[in-house]
Amino acid sequence: MIQNLDNTLISYVRNWLDLPISATISHLTLSKSKFGLNLQLPSTKFLQCQTVLRNTLKSSPNDNIKSLWENTSSGSNIQYDIYQNTKQVLKAVRSANIQRIQHELSSQGAILSAVFKNSLPRLTSTWSSVQGNLPKNIFNFTVRYMNNTLATRKNLLLWKLSQTSDCSFCLLPESLLHVVAGCKVYLEEGRYTWRHNSVLNFVAASLQSVKGANLFVDLPSFPSPSVITGDALRPDLLLETADNILHILELTIGFETNVKRNAERKEAKYFTLVKNLRKYYQDVKFINLSLSCLGIYDQSCTKFMDMCNELKLETRHQKYIISKFTNIAIRTTYYIFCCRNKPWTSPDLLSF
Repeated sequence: MIQNLDNTLISYVRNWLDLPISATISHLTLSKSKFGLNLQLPSTKFLQCQTVLRNTLKSSPNDNIKSLWENTSSGSNIQYDIYQNTKQVLKAVRSANIQRIQHELSSQGAILSAVFKNSLPRLTSTWSSVQGNLPKNIFNFTVRYMNNTLATRKNLLLWKLSQTSDCSFCLLPESLLHVVAGCKVYLEEGRYTWRHNSVLNFVAASLQSVKGANLFVDLPSFPSPSVITGDALRPDLLLETADNILHILELTIGFETNVKRNAERKEAKYFTLVKNLRKYYQDVKFINLSLSCLGIYDQSCTKFMDMCNELKLETRHQKYIISKFTNIAIRTTYYIFCCRNKPWTSPDLLSF
């Protein structure tokens, strides 16, 4: 079963998603709540069928059939008797795949372990919905990103398709992290700032409708936050409400393994500023909007959701905002990756 049907299906899945032979299917079989595609291999379905069959024999009112179950409850059949139902089978298979990803596949495991541990569960379904509606080329990009099987120079060297793993701009090893969030030359050219500002621009546009509020954003088309905070520390966005409450929002977009660290760093950075500004406002609230390069939300983003509720934004509008943030983050990261080792043309902020 595993050698024939499973391998045949896996080959079709690889062709469908443009995955290289080195890509694992393990994370694709995980549920969407674990950032998988919810694929089930034939061997899993076979195991479920056998479990149903064994349970049917065991619970039969016919004593002869029960006797048949007892007589076959040893040897190879015992593997099916440990499960009570098909859901247990699926849970066990997925758990084994998670263990394999985390302990055997170091490069892929690092990404997925960080996602499992730090993502905000209440927004996982939104991410899966956004990913499922992406164009095929960008959808495939997200799958290969999670697998760490994109054609970075580090991977190409491993696959013996390149003579070097060096980035053509800074000569450091061109890993996935390096391309989407770590190259100092890319940072100086403004590639990562373009992605950050594309998301921030939509954040600001979404909050412009708040009645009686003053909005300050670190973008050219808005009043600068330095009017309130000064130039020493300039947050990405300030929202001053009619009831004299100041919301300080700091947006960070980083690699999946660094999202939690980024959130903690920003919290510490603005601690003193928040404390000092409380002298002039009824309350000052720091909102840490920390996203991964694929638009996956860190657990600290729950404060952003709380802010949306306090501002009385409709639930439907909140879902639209969240999905749009994710969409922009994925698409800008995709563009940054496609432009690796190419000159940067400073495109307009992404808006669609």
